[in-house]
Amino acid sequence: MGRTMNLSKNKIRVLVVALLVVILALANSIVSANTVESKSPFKIILDGGSTGSRLHVFEFVKKRNGEEKIIRRGSSKANVPISSFGSKASPSEVAEHMLPLFDFAAGVIPRKYHAATEVKYAATAGMRLLKQEEQDAVYTALHQGLTESDKFVFTSFQLEDLATLDGDLEGFFGAVAANYLHGIVDTNLRVKEEIEHDGPIGALDMGGSSTQIVFLPGEGNILDQQEGTCDPEDCLWDGDGIEHINGDDFFTTSYLSYGVDQFRQRLWNTLIDEKQSYCNSPYTAIYDGIDQLKKLLWSSLVSERLDEGLGSSDICVSKEVQNPCANKGFVAEFEGFHLVGTGDTEECIRHTQRLIPHPAKAHDNHAQIGNQVGGVKHPPVRGKFLAMSLYYFALDSLRVFSKANDEAHQALNLSWPNPSIEELHNALDGLCSRDWHEDMASEVGSHSFTREEVLPHRCLEAVYMVTLLKDGYGFHPESRDITFTFDVDGSEVEWTLGMALSMNAANSQIEAQKEEQASINTTFDDRDTESSMQALSSSNAAIIVTSSPSLGDASLSPSTYME
Repeated sequence: MGRTMNLSKNKIRVLVVALLVVILALANSIVSANTVESKSPFKIILDGGSTGSRLHVFEFVKKRNGEEKIIRRGSSKANVPISSFGSKASPSEVAEHMLPLFDFAAGVIPRKYHAATEVKYAATAGMRLLKQEEQDAVYTALHQGLTESDKFVFTSFQLEDLATLDGDLEGFFGAVAANYLHGIVDTNLRVKEEIEHDGPIGALDMGGSSTQIVFLPGEGNILDQQEGTCDPEDCLWDGDGIEHINGDDFFTTSYLSYGVDQFRQRLWNTLIDEKQSYCNSPYTAIYDGIDQLKKLLWSSLVSERLDEGLGSSDICVSKEVQNPCANKGFVAEFEGFHLVGTGDTEECIRHTQRLIPHPAKAHDNHAQIGNQVGGVKHPPVRGKFLAMSLYYFALDSLRVFSKANDEAHQALNLSWPNPSIEELHNALDGLCSRDWHEDMASEVGSHSFTREEVLPHRCLEAVYMVTLLKDGYGFHPESRDITFTFDVDGSEVEWTLGMALSMNAANSQIEAQKEEQASINTTFDDRDTESSMQALSSSNAAIIVTSSPSLGDASLSPSTYME
């Protein structure tokens, strides 16, 4: 009996101890849940692109050896471009499509960090095309709609955290991401000396509305150097005394209206305008008379166009416009015209060369102009490059779809993802010469990065990018300095990662200077010190993230991230 009672008492003691453990755990979890941290290891970056807004959650974590690294904890996208909202859109209307993205972020980031987590919304080329007052109206409406919602928990978010990202910075942030993922710099953008590498690598980024190039030029004024590819000795990186990735050390520029969608529209407009110019010429009637004479006298020897019964008058009446940059037989409707693909690769290259040097007019003397893009003079390309975004998607599709030229197709596949410019060029006809209805249309779904609606434009995109690299930027035909990639070790190469790293580096430098200021001069009162640090804040951020304001897009607004 006594033994039974002792066993019962022991069980009760065990249950009491277990209950106390549970109560303490619950108490700790309640305290932890209600704790609000003043600093957050997380950053939220939103990419306001031309097809929608994509939210990324990044976390900075310390490894056991003390080294810091950045981890992308998740992403979520709203498939509505912010540029589609008019200046009269209501705050609730603009914010409604964004709230699910922030709900996603709130689920990823622990509650105690919500209030302290930095949020940046950076719109790109789609918003750059709008007037400044339209941009400001949309940003104001979005900020008001979000902050007035009970569902929005990131209370540090300010109106100043929404802006249109300068094109040069977009390119620079892409280079930062590329260098970090390749292990060349750390999370504070310091160049790692303990690891062998070829120096900071450049970046090539292509979007729908704009394209960017960023690289470390040779010594001297970057605008005083000759155009084209540098000599082999000059292309080698010898340290250059660089300790940090710094925007001022790089040549970085963004070409607005040189993204694939904008360039395609320019090409189509040019084809239509030149047809109309021909038809409006006073010589057209003379040409028409000659055509009719040919029909009467040499009907068996007429050109292919006359064999089809098309004289110059017939051509001018017709709404058809020949498009050499689309697969044969594909028809695109544009501005009341029917652009009919001919799959003429060489003619497509010629038209592309004409449009690259200047954004507003075509040039027929490309050889005399030399390496020039968008009217911007640039130094010789130098070093290794990472080509991302649409560069990868379009030219990887060239690798897959260039089957019509078996030799070039195989050579490109063997050299991928580091093909020479010449190997890319040789494969172009293998894609563009394919008949649309009898051949190319069957490729829908065969390339994971090519949607059905994009497939008809892959010929032009591939021709444009290869021509831009060779004749615009001046990469040597035999060079293998470009790696085309979507990710590095599973991490996407995107400018948003570079922006998060640049913000972290700026914050770290500010904190270091605060500590240095406190140790050097202890006579400052708190308010003086805080004022001094605020003044240092913008200048140190500028050291890390800014690029030369004299380069890049012509239309830079006050609401750009020039921190």
